[in-house]
Amino acid sequence: MKRGRIRHMLHIGRAAGRTAEGGRARFWALLAATAVVAVTLSSLSATAATWQGREQRGAARVPTLAQHGQQGSALWSRYWDSYQGRQFTVVVIAPLTKDAPLPPGVARWPGPGEVFLSPALAQGPADEDFGHRYGTRVGTISAEGLASPGERLAYVRPTTSMLGTARMEKITGYGGAGAAFGDLRIVGPQSSMLAIIGVLLGLPALGLAAAAARMGAAGRDRRDALLHTLGAGRAARAWMDIGAAIRPACIGAAVAALLTAPFLLVDVQLPWIDYTLYAPDLRRVGVTLAAAIAASMVMMLGLVLLLRPAARTGTSTRPRSAGSGLLRLLALGSCPAFLVLALTSRSFGAQRSAAAYLFAVVGVWMTLPWVIGWAASHISRRASKSPHHSGTPARLIAARTTAARPGMVVRLVAAMIIAIGVIGQTQIITSLLFARSGDEEQLNSAQGRTMALVQTSATRLTDAFTAALPHGAHTVAIGTGNIQPDGSSGSRVLQAPCSSLHALRLPCPAAGQEAEVPYGALDKRLRVTGYQTFGETPAVVRTGPVSAIGSAQGLQAVVFTALDEPMNIPAVKRAAHLYLSVKALTEPVAEDGAKSFTVGYQSRWIPFLGTIGTLVLLTAMALAALSEFLRFSQTLAPLTVLTGRGQVFHTTAFWCLGAPLLGAGAIGTFVHVVLVQPVTGGESGATLSWNLITAVLTVTALLAAAATAAGGATAARRALTWRPRAD
Repeated sequence: MKRGRIRHMLHIGRAAGRTAEGGRARFWALLAATAVVAVTLSSLSATAATWQGREQRGAARVPTLAQHGQQGSALWSRYWDSYQGRQFTVVVIAPLTKDAPLPPGVARWPGPGEVFLSPALAQGPADEDFGHRYGTRVGTISAEGLASPGERLAYVRPTTSMLGTARMEKITGYGGAGAAFGDLRIVGPQSSMLAIIGVLLGLPALGLAAAAARMGAAGRDRRDALLHTLGAGRAARAWMDIGAAIRPACIGAAVAALLTAPFLLVDVQLPWIDYTLYAPDLRRVGVTLAAAIAASMVMMLGLVLLLRPAARTGTSTRPRSAGSGLLRLLALGSCPAFLVLALTSRSFGAQRSAAAYLFAVVGVWMTLPWVIGWAASHISRRASKSPHHSGTPARLIAARTTAARPGMVVRLVAAMIIAIGVIGQTQIITSLLFARSGDEEQLNSAQGRTMALVQTSATRLTDAFTAALPHGAHTVAIGTGNIQPDGSSGSRVLQAPCSSLHALRLPCPAAGQEAEVPYGALDKRLRVTGYQTFGETPAVVRTGPVSAIGSAQGLQAVVFTALDEPMNIPAVKRAAHLYLSVKALTEPVAEDGAKSFTVGYQSRWIPFLGTIGTLVLLTAMALAALSEFLRFSQTLAPLTVLTGRGQVFHTTAFWCLGAPLLGAGAIGTFVHVVLVQPVTGGESGATLSWNLITAVLTVTALLAAAATAAGGATAARRALTWRPRAD
């Protein structure tokens, strides 16, 4: 086709797009769909760039350990601390030479007892007292030394008196081959985040794009059929479709570019999940982001061409059942295969089963609308031939229309089906992550702040530590007794002066004697604190000083107050760091256990992205419904001449629009319940929310009622102004 003719067809397509019925609605639909697809592709690119930047900065601060016989330039060590269940790294450093290299992001060497904090810690809660917990804060770690701007990290130089209280390693510099630390140790793999974005944003974006591509399909299908009859080739009709879609696609891409631009200029903190995107990471992949936005425009135009109607042959105007196209046959065969794969994915091993399950779930939700469309067409075809429909023109019209156009049902229910999948998987994945996270009720309870476990290399408590404890605090040493041949412990040993033992309602045996207390009679805080080490074993109680018991690793002790007196945990942590050991670990009973609260914090990404995806799908559902209303009203308008009654429009609307939505909602909910069986149950399994199931069914019924009312009313209004005309 010559270039001038192509330009002519593009111009005709643009004009037709503006003047066609529903042209303005389709314009905005294509614009929104292109913008959403562009933002989704940009999010995937930004995620990859963020992970790469984090890994590079994390590797640059890993210390290079001094080899045997090599002179070190500094001492270095690290340990975990936490607040409100959030773990972070504290790095202990001390120079050995005047030219000792500085860690990345630290402007100068802190003096003895001085601290550099990351901005997130420096701006942390005032009651955590980060500015004085490890010493005196004198500076802030710059972004070059942080994996991400929101990372929590501290560089601490101990005082001269505390320098030898913990083992430290000699280093010669940074950028070594050791293990990364900080956020890189607690953040999940990049593949998991990309998969979550692909499911929770990618599927909704695809649903919206498909709905927008077929917006106003009734008029375009008639135009294509007329052009084909007049001899226009497929290429000419394709260029006309591109001409009608290229302007909104370009504007949508421009909108996406404007939305992306601020992230390239400044660091942006995402709401609720408390994560800050680092602008330099995104600027480094600016070309990739531009390519992603351009690709979204190309994808949108390609989808418009892919979903355009096939050329019809023959002159019959009788509704015909759609043929079994390759795409539909592939979907019908794949859906049950994906379902079986999801139900059997547990047998593939932990890592492979997760990937197989996610792949299968996506496959089910992508192909299920085609199955519903085929089922609706098959049922309608049989219903249209049933003698029971005599005298009920509305059901007969609906049955024949659905039998002839299964694609109508697919377009109508696709967004709803994907929405059920996104909402359901959001709830299931969130539930699964929270099941593997710590007990938030215990974390937020006042009782969880009345006891803390202190572990230190010191063999006994110092007077300075005891004097720095909050008013009313007691201490009791914890040790291991009855060591078994395999190294396991038969019981726990508790040792303290009588006043501290009485505070825990424990007996105070005479010097040199012991008393055994059953597990069930112990203070419930002691049962929680020692459960990971001792299990449900009794305790041997001794009277004596708070000192290390049968362990060369140092002292373990609990610091506690009465059950109704929450303790100042930050004050205990500060006292342990300044007066016991620079690497003393202090863990409140609320944070004790094998489960990490970090998983719970990271799980916020799921409802955050799921909410965005759901809003996109609601838009797609509105577009699909509007498209069908236009087709519906155009098709049924002439019936007013034949029936003379308006009720036929509302009844037909129910069978054409409301009933498919009701059926799709019920089928989608049932499939969701079946799909989640492999990941529910057990202590660490997900929990199916029946309240969510009820809400989904209720919303489905409301949407079906709204679609029925709107479709019937639209057709009735159109019928009042309908006049015969020659096309």
